[in-house]
Amino acid sequence: MGMLTQFITSTQFYIFGRGRFTQTGWKKAAKKYVANELEDCVLQGKTYAVTGANSGIGRETAGFLASRGARVFMLCRSAERAETARREMATHAENGGTLEVIVADMALAASVKAAAAQVRSSTTQLDGLVCCAGVLLNEKTMTSEGVETTFAAHFAFGSHLLTKELLPLLKTTPGSRVVYTSSGGMYNSKFPGVDACVDPVTYDGQFAYVYAKRGQVLLAERLATSEPGVQFVSSHPGWVRTAAVEAAYGSSAKYLEPMRTPWEGAEGQCWLCTVDKDKLEPGAFYLDREPQRKHLAGPFFTGGSATKNTLEEAEQMVRDLDALADRVGDARAEGVVLEKE
Repeated sequence: MGMLTQFITSTQFYIFGRGRFTQTGWKKAAKKYVANELEDCVLQGKTYAVTGANSGIGRETAGFLASRGARVFMLCRSAERAETARREMATHAENGGTLEVIVADMALAASVKAAAAQVRSSTTQLDGLVCCAGVLLNEKTMTSEGVETTFAAHFAFGSHLLTKELLPLLKTTPGSRVVYTSSGGMYNSKFPGVDACVDPVTYDGQFAYVYAKRGQVLLAERLATSEPGVQFVSSHPGWVRTAAVEAAYGSSAKYLEPMRTPWEGAEGQCWLCTVDKDKLEPGAFYLDREPQRKHLAGPFFTGGSATKNTLEEAEQMVRDLDALADRVGDARAEGVVLEKE
């Protein structure tokens, strides 16, 4: 993408977001909600898995689902922080709702596979998978498996591989759905390809995040087509005040004010988890319970073409993600660290 086009795209994203992604945007959207649609939902007998469930949007989502009677698997990297969050949230669990911790690092393929195996051995159904976990690192950081951490945690393993590993459960559970917690940041770029993300020669923490978020949107689109028995959507929580945002943006976070509370960011994806499956648009990108446009890179906020991937590029992305997971698995089996080819 050329510098001028990138400037236009990023500027329009920010202006567009000021009206929709802030707390002001949420309050405006909430006026149109169906009264008590979330408050009256009953989830007894339902089972969900939520990644990054010990803090921020993930915690709000897991806590809400348990409060309505669901069994919730909390997939978290830190056992200590997860257990603390579980105890605090358990006081609000009602109608038989439960919270169960599974320790897993979404940036590591081996950990993701182990966590998925634990879920599969613990339940015969999975009504929903919510992929919230991730990081935004300003410095390039490679995992022990040789994959850039932001890309691995948000997308390659924390979304794609986890979904693949849990798909058998999802396919046999009527009304199941997968929600990828994406971001409006994805408006800034198309997906550049898996190879460009695994071990980038030139690293920009903001764009590593942008690429992962665009990838989640594309993944939801592709899986909605190839796996129609499961509902796949991506979701934008808006600009939310969380510890992760504070750490990543520091004083620059002021430009996102007024930011949403974690609950205001999470309630839209809670709705996606609980509303009747037939009310959802397959593969859509949601914000505040409504499908949103996916591109605004053209002049005067039109879609343009700069952020669009072709169908072949999207399909190649999925093939490359499969190959990456296999490559990491083979490397671990041989006792070596994956290196860039």
